[in-house]
Parts: sequence; C-alpha cells; structure tokens
Amino acid sequence: MASQRARALPLALATSITYSLFSALINLLALASSGSGRVRDLRIMRLARRVADQFNWNLLASMPSWVHTERDLRSPAACVLLLVCAAIASFVILFPLAVLFGKIIRGRAAMSMAFLAMPALGLAVGGLLSPAVNAVVCILLGLGTFVFASRRSKNFLNRLASDVALVGLGIAVCALAFIPFAIRTQDLQGARQHIARRGAPNIILISIDSLRADHLHSYGYARNTSPNLDAVAAQGAVFETVISPTSWTLPAHMTLMTSLDPEAHGVITNRLRLGRGIDTLPQRLQRSGYATAGFVSATYLDGLYGFSRGFDEYDDYTLLRVAGAKSRSAVTSQQVAQRAVGYLQKRSAAKDQRPFFLFLHFFDVHYDYNPPAPYARMFDAAYAGRATGNVDTIRPGMPSRDLNHVVALYDGEIAWVDANLGKILSSLRALGLDDNTIVAITADHGEEFLEHGQAAHYKTLYDEVLRVPLVIRYPGRVAPGRRVQGQVRLMDVAPTLLSLAGLPVSRPRLGTEARSLACLLTSPQPRRAPNLPAFGDLRGEVASVRTGDAKLIRNLRTNKEEFYDLDHDPGERMNIDAIGQRERDQLRIILTRWRSSATAVNDQADLDEEEKAALKSLGYMQ
Repeated sequence: MASQRARALPLALATSITYSLFSALINLLALASSGSGRVRDLRIMRLARRVADQFNWNLLASMPSWVHTERDLRSPAACVLLLVCAAIASFVILFPLAVLFGKIIRGRAAMSMAFLAMPALGLAVGGLLSPAVNAVVCILLGLGTFVFASRRSKNFLNRLASDVALVGLGIAVCALAFIPFAIRTQDLQGARQHIARRGAPNIILISIDSLRADHLHSYGYARNTSPNLDAVAAQGAVFETVISPTSWTLPAHMTLMTSLDPEAHGVITNRLRLGRGIDTLPQRLQRSGYATAGFVSATYLDGLYGFSRGFDEYDDYTLLRVAGAKSRSAVTSQQVAQRAVGYLQKRSAAKDQRPFFLFLHFFDVHYDYNPPAPYARMFDAAYAGRATGNVDTIRPGMPSRDLNHVVALYDGEIAWVDANLGKILSSLRALGLDDNTIVAITADHGEEFLEHGQAAHYKTLYDEVLRVPLVIRYPGRVAPGRRVQGQVRLMDVAPTLLSLAGLPVSRPRLGTEARSLACLLTSPQPRRAPNLPAFGDLRGEVASVRTGDAKLIRNLRTNKEEFYDLDHDPGERMNIDAIGQRERDQLRIILTRWRSSATAVNDQADLDEEEKAALKSLGYMQ
C-alpha cells in the first residue's frame, strides 16, 4: 500500500492532464458552437464565475481586458489561446481531485472506480449541453480507459499511469487536428474591406433604455426633462416618428446593430443569440479602420448574444453584473458616463489618429423608477402619497394622483440620464472632438403607463412602447434645427451612420429592408421620410405592421387582429371600424408577406444562473 501511495502523485498528474486536455477540447467546441470567441465564455470560466458569485465577488470585473476580447474563431492563434486557457483552468480544478483520489482510495477495485470518475469530471468541466449525452460518454470513456490501462498488467498502477498519459497525448493530438473542422467559419456579409477616408468622423451611438419619445422636451413634452439631449437636437436633426421593431431590449438592440427586423435576425427570445453569418455595425466599422468600444449596463446587452462582435473593447461586465433584484434598482448612468469620458481622454492622450466608434447604453430610465436626488422630486415635489417607482404597484384603477407621481419619477430618471449625457458632451468639447463627431441618440423601446391597461413594456406593440426618439448631430453636414417628418425605423440608424461616415451601404431591394436616411439630413431643403413599413414582433407571439397612417396588430396564437387609423386616432383607441375593408386587407397582405420572407438561423444562448436571476428580477423570465 505504501508503494501505491508513493505512485499516487504521478498517477494523479497523468490522469488530470489527460482529462484537462479532454475538457479543454469540449470547452473549445462548445464555445465554437455558440459563435463566441472570448476566453470568459469558456464553460470552465463560466463555472468559475458561478462559484465566485456565491462569495459576492465580481470575477468578470477583476479579470484582465484580454479575457473579454472577442476573437476570430477562424484564427489558429485564437484557437490555441482558447485551448490553452481551457486546459489550464481545467487542470487547476481536476488535479487536486486526482491527488485526493490517489491519497484516500485503497485497493485496486476502489482505485479503478475512482479513476472512472475522472472522465465525468472532465466532461462536467467541459460542459456538454445534454446531461444524457454527458452521462453516456462518461461511462464509455471511463470503461474504455480502465480496460485499456489494465490489460495484461502485472503492475496495475504503473500501467495505468503510463497508459493514461498516452491517452492524454492522443487526445491532445486529436484536439489540435480536429479544431479546424469543428469550428465553423463565419461567412460574414460585406467581408470586403472598405477603409474609412482620411479625416473620417468619429461616431458615438447612445441608446437610452425604455425612453419614450413623447417624454422629451424636444418632442413637445411640457416638462424640461432633457436639456442636453435637446441641445443635440437643436444643433442637428430630429426624426419625429421613429418606430422600434419590438417592446423589449434584446431584439430591439439587435435590430439597431444589424439593421434587421427581429424576424430576420432571429433573436426573438432570451434563449437565442445572433447567427454567425450576420454582420453588425461595429464589425463594418472595425473592418473600415475604426477603433471600436462599447460600454453597456444591462444583461440583455451581454456579448453572449453577439453584441461584442466587432468591438476592440466591450465592457459588459463592470456595470452589467448586478444580480437579482438589484437589477431593477441599480443606478449606473454616472458610471457609464465615467467610462465613456475615460475612453475619450485615453484616446486623446495616446494621440490615436484612427476614427472611433463608441456605443453607450444607459439603463436607468428602465423600471423601477428611482432617480437619485434631486431628480426624485424634480417634477412632483408636492407629492405626499405612498406611490413609489416600483412598476409592480402600477395597476388599472389606481388613483390618478399616484399614477402621475410614478410618471414624474420616470421623468426624473430621464433628467438624471440626461445630466450624465451632458458630461460626455462636455468632454467632447473639451477634447476638441465636437466638430468631427457624429452623435446619434435613440432608444430601444418606450414605456406604458396604463394607456392600454398595461405597465412597463414587453407586453404589447402599441405606439407608447414602439415610438422612440432619434436625434443626430454632425456639424457641417447635418443642417441644425432640422425636423424630419414621416415614418422611419430603428433599423435605419446603422446605414445612416455608415453613409454619413462616407462608407458604402448596400442598396435595399425591398421596401422592408433598412436604408440610409442621410439624404434627409444633408439635403439643402427639408425632405419628408418615405413612410416605409415598420414591422413589429413580440417573442414570436404578436406581430404588427405600421405604414405611417395605419396599423395592424395580430396575435399569432389567436389570430385576433386590431386595426388603427393613426391620422385620426394616434392613441390607438378605436379598433377596426375606423379603417375600410380594402385597407385592412392590404395591411394583412403586407404583414403576411413579411413574416413569410423573414428567416433566420440562430444559436442557443447559454445563460448562466447569474444572468437568469437578473432577467427574472426584471420580469423577462419565469
């Protein structure tokens, strides 16, 4: 027995190397199947994050930046890096367990059973998606290793140690040979290089979550909720009617980045991620020579869904990881502004001559409505009731005075975000970047305050949740004070920015496709938008089409339809009778053709428990 224990360490070492290599391969294949290319998304790293979360340690925020960088999985160097990282992390977990087995297990039968568990541990660390497949492969691999190691053995431990090491070497060779075939290449649209012209403008795209257009002073709202945003509007252009494709964060932002409707990009539930063959705005700009960075503050902007593609720096960890109920009450706008200002100052100090694309996402307008002082009392200082900004307390029939106070808190959130927006704009001026920077400000969706019996969003496709703001400023190119009438779509933002930057934009073949609005901004005389159809989708359960003066909403489960004449009924109060039969049939045909033509191929999004907890607290998951 003493000799057995003396050989426990080399045996444990050989065994843990074997299965750490196997685990690394499984990690890499799982990562490739998801389309991600970040070290942090390796299954072993996600396991480490879950453990760290139990100790309230934000492991993501403490990791070096290269862990968060998106890497091209077609690159051999990237594959080797990911494989090495997975192997090291797996070894750190498996080696102590192997040593423990070698120290405490006695007897040949017990030792055999102990090492049968090692494949299971390797697979668990690697993280095959199916528990059934995991169990079957564990049993087969364990039995195969045992039979192979113990055949014609006079000294079981010596034979097992040498053969386990041999199996590990074979696995490593197979892994390296199999990687090029296992990783499906990304057939990106528009892969041809288009280098930005000298002196190309910088681009800052800002998304303010849950922001209704009709609650901004520049859109006619009585309260002065948005002085800094209004200043951008006065120096640039305001699009008066901008329609989002949905009423929740994930698919709306995916539309913003891909210029595709939800039915086309396919990310219509929180279990799906962007397919590998779809190009994004930051990818286009990165290939054109732009430095790209993004700072976001909500779980649905996680790079896991595909948002990190094309970004040199994508910070979805510093502010995003607010788990549980804190997701609804967290106040993060100041930190977003600080990250943005820091990025601008760092680039200026480095004298980087490349144009940059900076994407910022502000989450605080999203429910619950709890702006910090003095914004909490800015628009309703006299209120003495008990209503709060907790969206769960908004109910049909509640006293109008209480509902008005909730709306005032929502407006206070807008003012709070706007104040932090002002810090970014001031930094642009101080650094001398103002004149050569395109600033575009928009939102993913609006918010409901019982206009149709619902609160918040994610429930309907009425205009209070689909109509969002869009202001664009570009000194010297966009005429100041311009107001663009007519209907445009959130999907039109990306091609507009590309066109203003002097980069090519694909010519749309159909009226349903995204198109550049740059000509409406740069023409000598104001022009009206062409009122292109705007389609909506809500989790694949409800669909809509808006033509500018009419709208159809269809429940895809019950086939119930609602028709609205928006010219005479902008609040969508009178259903069906206000629209003639011929116009109703036309709307049906348009919506049916769009749904039949929009197809997408997506991957599953592997949410960890932390992400699920955040989404449940926000009401997006059960």
